[in-house]
Amino acid sequence: MAYEFKLPSLGDGVTGKVLEILVKPGDKVSKEQIVLIVGTDKVDAEMPIDADGVVEEVLVKQGDEVTEGTLVLKMKTDGAAPATPPPADGAQTSAAAPAPPATPQPSTPAAAPEPAATRTVSSEGLRASPLARKRAKELGINLSDVRPVEGASRISYKDVVDFVKRKIDTGGGSAGAGSAMPRKTLPNFEKFGAVERQPLSRIGVLTAENMHYAFNTIPHAWISEKADITRLEQLRQQHKDTVKAAGGNLTTTAIITKAVCSVLRKMPQFNASLDDATNEVIFKKFFNIGIAVDTPKGLLVPVIRNCDQKSLTQIAVDLTDISTRTREGKNKPDDLDGGTFTISNIGGIGGTNMLSIVNWPQVAILSITAATMEAYWNGSAFEPRLMMPMTIGWDHRVINGADAARFLVDLKKILEEPFLGWL
Repeated sequence: MAYEFKLPSLGDGVTGKVLEILVKPGDKVSKEQIVLIVGTDKVDAEMPIDADGVVEEVLVKQGDEVTEGTLVLKMKTDGAAPATPPPADGAQTSAAAPAPPATPQPSTPAAAPEPAATRTVSSEGLRASPLARKRAKELGINLSDVRPVEGASRISYKDVVDFVKRKIDTGGGSAGAGSAMPRKTLPNFEKFGAVERQPLSRIGVLTAENMHYAFNTIPHAWISEKADITRLEQLRQQHKDTVKAAGGNLTTTAIITKAVCSVLRKMPQFNASLDDATNEVIFKKFFNIGIAVDTPKGLLVPVIRNCDQKSLTQIAVDLTDISTRTREGKNKPDDLDGGTFTISNIGGIGGTNMLSIVNWPQVAILSITAATMEAYWNGSAFEPRLMMPMTIGWDHRVINGADAARFLVDLKKILEEPFLGWL
């Protein structure tokens, strides 16, 4: 029987780009086999087939923009439901040619005709692709300010990226931000010796865009503290085998994640976002903690959802699972969405302090560096204690310095006496 495989959801309203096609007509495939890799602005998602059969036709090409419901391939299978008619007006998008990677510029889709079923119109009657509209919204760009390339009938993702670059190059700063410093021309390094140019990875380009926007939009401030985790480390060593038997690793990060939720309940302004269009603070009633993970492709921040409702063991299991999948590039499309607060722990590498950039649209981020043994005066003698540096970075439009200090003090108390996290 004929069977059609359509792209599952990449996330609410998310459009992706076909990075790799792993099957061809005539191939025999089995259920759960990966047939396609789709890249979004946050993750490269592996797409498994949901039936057994033989591929008859592949209906997408590398570089195509795709979204939920795009018809990917047709195959012949025994016991499958009859094929459904293809979506009206062609639900799949056209192929897009990536920009040549001669310099470290983002490889972005060129303008291509958009299906009638998904077309949208800007305030001046120009059409915009879903990917272009999404990126413009994330960067605070008014699409009426963007112009498509000559001869194109719509605004593409590349048009949005080029608009941002022009604003930076001409001193306009990042879109939606107030930077007025023009970009300087690099010196000719070759006259001093041999050099090598490598284009930024796609994740690297997106990270650079997001960090530049966040740093130029958010008025940052930071404050640091040290927590005595001597007793906490003893408890961690004592109970790590129990958590390991449940499938997780009882790491310091997992413990901090649980402790942070206790503080966020008391101080909801740290679990919020600012809507600067309406001058409203959005207080979130859910606690989804993002954990920065160092991967071969760059820094990614997968999210552990509803941490306040989970035991420490559950958090440790979830953290082990999601960090492993992130490093292996096997994230699910929604793994990196919905975070309300971020923790970045580089203690396993080193460092004495770190000032992290707030992960917009969040308003705060906690940075942890390497714990070290220090001499502590107990009133009668010095004794060695394991001290862990912590730094909170925050959006000064939403959070004031006194509350940031209180946040760290409360977190310090819980880490030094875990029982306080239950009160």
